[in-house]
Amino acid sequence: MSEVWQVFDKSMCGQRAICSICYKSYANSGTNTTNLWSHLKSRHGNKYLELDHIRRGLSITNVSAINPQEDANIDLDGPSTSKLVLKQPLLPTTKKGNVISNQSLMSSFTLTKASQTKIDAALAYFIAVDMMPYNIVAKEGFKLYTKALNSSYNIPSRKTITDSKIPKMYNETKTNIESIINNTYFSSFTTDCWTSGSNKPFLALTGSVCLGCVELSEDHTGENMADTLQLLLLDYNLSVPSNNVCAFTTDYGANMLKAIQNLRVPHVPCFGYAFNTAVGNIFKLEDIQIVIHKVQSIQNIFSYSWQATRELEIEQERFSLKKIKLPSYSKTRWWSLLDLILVVLDQELGLSSFLKTYKKGHYKKLILSDEEIDVLKCTTTVLKPVREITDHLAGENYVTASAIYPVIFNLKTKLSEAVNANNNENASDNKCKEIKTKIFSCIITVLDKRYDNNTVLQISMVLDPRFKTTFIASEEVVEIKKNIIEKCLKSWTEWSTNTRTGITSDEANSVLPLDIPNQITQKKKKTGFSAIFYESINNENDEETEETILSKIEKELQLYVEFSKVPYDQDPLKWWSLNNGTYPLLSILAKKYLSIQATSVAS
Repeated sequence: MSEVWQVFDKSMCGQRAICSICYKSYANSGTNTTNLWSHLKSRHGNKYLELDHIRRGLSITNVSAINPQEDANIDLDGPSTSKLVLKQPLLPTTKKGNVISNQSLMSSFTLTKASQTKIDAALAYFIAVDMMPYNIVAKEGFKLYTKALNSSYNIPSRKTITDSKIPKMYNETKTNIESIINNTYFSSFTTDCWTSGSNKPFLALTGSVCLGCVELSEDHTGENMADTLQLLLLDYNLSVPSNNVCAFTTDYGANMLKAIQNLRVPHVPCFGYAFNTAVGNIFKLEDIQIVIHKVQSIQNIFSYSWQATRELEIEQERFSLKKIKLPSYSKTRWWSLLDLILVVLDQELGLSSFLKTYKKGHYKKLILSDEEIDVLKCTTTVLKPVREITDHLAGENYVTASAIYPVIFNLKTKLSEAVNANNNENASDNKCKEIKTKIFSCIITVLDKRYDNNTVLQISMVLDPRFKTTFIASEEVVEIKKNIIEKCLKSWTEWSTNTRTGITSDEANSVLPLDIPNQITQKKKKTGFSAIFYESINNENDEETEETILSKIEKELQLYVEFSKVPYDQDPLKWWSLNNGTYPLLSILAKKYLSIQATSVAS
């Protein structure tokens, strides 16, 4: 029984509680004592403290002598024990039961100003990186947890976090990013639009890290989006068009294409978006659409009913099937529908039995026929390798754009093999082949349209030591080599001009990619045998002509193409770092074109 009944008594009718101190009565027909505790707290403070300490198991010899200032360490927001929070930890004791003094306790936990600032910064980092709501600092559970870690730490208010701590961290991070960008000679970017949960549109820009995310308050025309991207770039002293900007990777929306066209920079279609469009067209095929609609209807049963989930588990146990839930699907992520189809096929026995019996067979019409199951199996046979490719090209931490053409070539090969696999003369196999052929056509049509004759991607592929010219038709190799030589000369000329007109040798070394050797980047005084045997034809005052540089680029490219490829699992950037001494000029272009990402997933 609650300690509050030491003061209150029930009335004769049992519907009211009467205070034995002031005889005030309160309605109380059940076991809820909140209003009774509130009465004690507001009218009989000492008695409240006495009973409150008893219910918490604290021994008090003289309640009337309790110092209100000391008891301020206890949060008395309410009588419910679930809400009772100690603002300060109870005094610790030694093994012999002696209480440790307040002085030693405070010296152990008191924070310096530097420590407080450090923990504040860590808290702001936690909120920002883990995307926590600002009001977490006002939550009782979070306060209790923080006080348990260090009772002397004062949690900043929500306003302090919002107006001071987070903006300070943002500005410091932005300064670091600006420093990195200013010391980077070539850049590629991804950008995309998205809508928040509150239905507000935003435009994000990334270049390895997020460079900005702003609300699009104006109409989403190509011109407005181009202006917004220009402003985001200007924040980092960048501008377009520029030879330092290699490409923008975006989706294939008409307004986005117009924006990139207005910026006058090379464009790379987002591979993930292209695949989503292609696979979306597959699910619209007449033979497949009907079955897909059934699969989605089956999933919807379990989305809104825990009873259905329970009944399915019974069927799964009866057929010795793995107890798994049907995954949800998203219209913008085609692979989520593939995952759902695979689970439906795996759980087909249990689902069929469930649909026959659940709610007296109300959903019996959703049972998949043998022909429909064959359609789903044919679809998954083709889409499984597509899923693996999509996952790989969505990576952000490794080179991806250079692999687009090789992947498309590989995909065509795998899809052709899938179409022709198990090709017998029976009607079922012929139907399956027809479906696979339609799927093949849907995917390849979209990819050919998006990536036909993209010079940026062709150059990127050739400069990737894993691929080189392997996936290029022999009649196209000469033209691509010509483009590489021209662009390499242009990049070299611009870089060398910048180093002669204001960039110091130290700055040049920091901005030039892949640590190009000193004999190219700057003139060094000859010493030792270099000075003795130095030929007059290479007089230090003579500058290399454009023809000389052009000749060197041609030789480097020829040597590079003829040299054997590296394994597919090798990092192309590391390879260029190790071999830039052999290809000092070509490595400039490699750094530029291998910075491109295949998808705008990051944005």
